[in-house]
Amino acid sequence: MTIKVARLARRAIARTPDAPIRIVRIRKENDHTLHFLVTVDLGRSRTTTLTISQTNSLGQIAKAIAGVSEHLSRDPDIAKDQVAALIAAAPGEAATAVEHGGWKEREAYIGPGLRRGRGWNRYVWMGTTAPSVLLAAGTFGGWLHTVAALCAESSYLAFALLVALAGPILAWADLPEGVAFHFAGESTTGKTTTARVAATLDGPPGSHADWRQSDRSFAETTAARCDRVAIFNAAEKAKLKDVSEILPGITHGLVEGGAKKYAAAVKASLPDLRIRSPILSNGNRSGAEIARIAGLSWDEQEAARFITIPVPTREEGGIVDRPKGTGSDYAVDLVKRLEAGMKRHHGKVMGRWLDHVWSNRERVNGLIEAFVATVQPANVYEARIAAKFGLIYATGTIAVDTGFLPWPASLPQHVVTRLYRRALAALQEGCPVEALVALRTALDDPAVFPDIGAARELVLNDARVAGFRFGRAEGDYVAIRQECLGAILGKTTEPAALIGALEEAGVIEAGHGARRGKQLHVRLINRDNGCIVTKPRCLVMKAGALAAFLEAAGRGRAATEDAIVIS
Repeated sequence: MTIKVARLARRAIARTPDAPIRIVRIRKENDHTLHFLVTVDLGRSRTTTLTISQTNSLGQIAKAIAGVSEHLSRDPDIAKDQVAALIAAAPGEAATAVEHGGWKEREAYIGPGLRRGRGWNRYVWMGTTAPSVLLAAGTFGGWLHTVAALCAESSYLAFALLVALAGPILAWADLPEGVAFHFAGESTTGKTTTARVAATLDGPPGSHADWRQSDRSFAETTAARCDRVAIFNAAEKAKLKDVSEILPGITHGLVEGGAKKYAAAVKASLPDLRIRSPILSNGNRSGAEIARIAGLSWDEQEAARFITIPVPTREEGGIVDRPKGTGSDYAVDLVKRLEAGMKRHHGKVMGRWLDHVWSNRERVNGLIEAFVATVQPANVYEARIAAKFGLIYATGTIAVDTGFLPWPASLPQHVVTRLYRRALAALQEGCPVEALVALRTALDDPAVFPDIGAARELVLNDARVAGFRFGRAEGDYVAIRQECLGAILGKTTEPAALIGALEEAGVIEAGHGARRGKQLHVRLINRDNGCIVTKPRCLVMKAGALAAFLEAAGRGRAATEDAIVIS
């Protein structure tokens, strides 16, 4: 082969703007080894890539490329010259090859189809592209109007959306540990809908994970979502053995930025994981209840790292606590419209949001501090929890201030403060004195708890009616309408705190299928609106057991009474 032929071969491959073979020098992020990233045009808008070590000879590199491309000469010497020319034409500085997405050196956000920030051109994506990324649909504008806008009618949907948006915000927050929020409540209250909404940022609504997996898989899923929210649905579906490992894995691993460590002998297949993801979880039970069933210890440390937020009951409207409309079917209709919107528009959000995150990254810690100052935590422990809610507030404030979300300016403060208060109430040991006093006072008022005896019908002539007393062959009972419990307690505590205390004491009778309430064969008739509720689901307790609980607690008394101490 003449020198002229070799030169022409090199020019044909390396110097054409649309060259069918392109080489870039890369340094792998995980082990810092040097490689060539070879991109080969296969025609018809198709490409393939090869990663070849820089320690390989020209002949080995040529052979690897020839395996997928016909653009190299079949003459080994010419092929080596062509490869040499391709390498000479490659940029001299090695780009960093990224296999796990997120912020890199606090300057660039890299992911499948995402490169934002400063210096993003120094990175190339080499990780896998999840199927959910390829299944994006609709438009960002459609998502804003049919998903984000509707979330403003629910503190829980809005909060879930903000937790998802907090994924790339977390890296800029000076928090000593990560965040994990857990929505806890009975079935069919909308908890799964919160997970589906959060998932639409970068995929279809059903692309979230669930609890039914091993602890290692749980950690790997979270690691793969670095600087994005990790969503886990339905804790009650997990096997008890897995729960006993997953829950401590969250509270003593994932929120600390890592996962379970493995011995050197298995590290090749189970390497150490780097975690920086907000976690959004849900289930029928609180973190404390899950721990108790799994036989795990649970104290303030765990509770502050896996923060339970109680979800209202079905009777209270479930997650739809800020409805714009009225009517018994409004919440159901809202969720139906939301589901339709999520199906049509999803996976088009993250790129636009990252631009706002980068521009407002310096505001994050100031906004967190402002939220903590506003809610005025009572002690260092509450301040630790408040700062985590402050991250969500900061996210919402940035999203609304920049016009990214079509919400009122006051909504982030209102939503985050409301759920922060509910989370604190769920942390209380037992119930405040005032809550038990309020319950006993209500029970003594026949206008609030009328006695219907053996009747099968109750006419609701008084708006204060929160339940009723009734008699059966087994004895006297009290039925409390869960949707009215908040009115009884006022601001003394969240209903979930009182219900939890009653359940722990074994006062509430279990419903069918271990559900919290019991359906009673009593008709509730409201003549003002013509509504008749047949077989209402109520909290049912034996009257004597409830009275004994209030007395034995030594707290269910009026301010003028002495405490009753039972030894």
